[in-house]
Amino acid sequence: MVKQFIKNYSIGDLEDYFRSIGEKEYRAKQIMIWLYEKNAASFHEMTNVSKKLRDLLDGAFSINALECSERMISEIDGTEKYLFKTHDGHYIESVLIKNEGTEDGRLTVCLSSQAGCAMGCRFCETAKPGFIRNLDTAEILDQLSHVRRISGQRNNNIVFMGMGEPFMNYESVMRAADIMNYPFGFHISVRKITISTAGIIEGIERFIDERRPYNLALSLNDTLPEKRERIMPVEGRNPFMEISDMLSRKFPTSRNRLTVVYVMRKDNISMDDAKRLKKMFRYSRIKLNLIPLNQGSHEYRPPTDEEVDRFVQELEIMNVPVTVRKSFGRDIFGACGQLSGRRYATREGSDNGLNTI
Repeated sequence: MVKQFIKNYSIGDLEDYFRSIGEKEYRAKQIMIWLYEKNAASFHEMTNVSKKLRDLLDGAFSINALECSERMISEIDGTEKYLFKTHDGHYIESVLIKNEGTEDGRLTVCLSSQAGCAMGCRFCETAKPGFIRNLDTAEILDQLSHVRRISGQRNNNIVFMGMGEPFMNYESVMRAADIMNYPFGFHISVRKITISTAGIIEGIERFIDERRPYNLALSLNDTLPEKRERIMPVEGRNPFMEISDMLSRKFPTSRNRLTVVYVMRKDNISMDDAKRLKKMFRYSRIKLNLIPLNQGSHEYRPPTDEEVDRFVQELEIMNVPVTVRKSFGRDIFGACGQLSGRRYATREGSDNGLNTI
């Protein structure tokens, strides 16, 4: 009998399972508390469950969907990078970011939703291996379980900004987010869970129509459509201006937070870019999040601190909040895809300067 990953099961699924084996429904909540609130690594830790039931569960299910292959801690800012191996031998990444100095003492975990990515953004390391497969809900949740267990810290913020395009794995991502929000799960507020997308119109509209309560982050990264399409092929079938028009009609600003992410390169932070951003978002209720480009095997050059300062100064008269997010964990390949990309390079015998773990 092939074991199932129990973290693929919602509370309703577990209630159905326990009814099917003649157990009471309350067992579902009891097991959920052990899996997420207490972060049990095995069924035998569940001491208020009978040994007979523990043995039955152990025979039918696996708790851990991932194996931690590597953990790196930044000496610069304490950021922790995790490389996980899936049951079928693929690599995915998670990052624990310690936002010291924030009002809520934020601890953010950045999660992957896919192994590899099909979006093909030319500045992104995750694109290098290409798309491999979607992650199960269990593999998404298990990233958080491992990070909490290994680090000994309980994060209070989640961003789906790791490897992959979350809206191309919609069902698993939303199920994982819902379980994170369960009061007997990880109990993370919906206002502390952000789903990031390169801009998949169908997924964004479904997200809105289903009244999903989570925050949304959109990657823009260029102000000219033709230029954006060169670095983000998703623009061809999902024009950002169409997304913007749809959001202006439908996005529930009273409930969700909308962030537009703009990765700054030397070639997209001109004064003309600033003017186009001002015009684009002058009347929109959004947060503009500026991020300096990370070094990588791409062809683009990161901006200098002086260039970033000039760009931000030009944007300060905008009527929307603007923040500059520093790049965390530079000394440990903290950006999405950098660590797994090096592992894939090693596997393939590449000599591109990224093949030493």
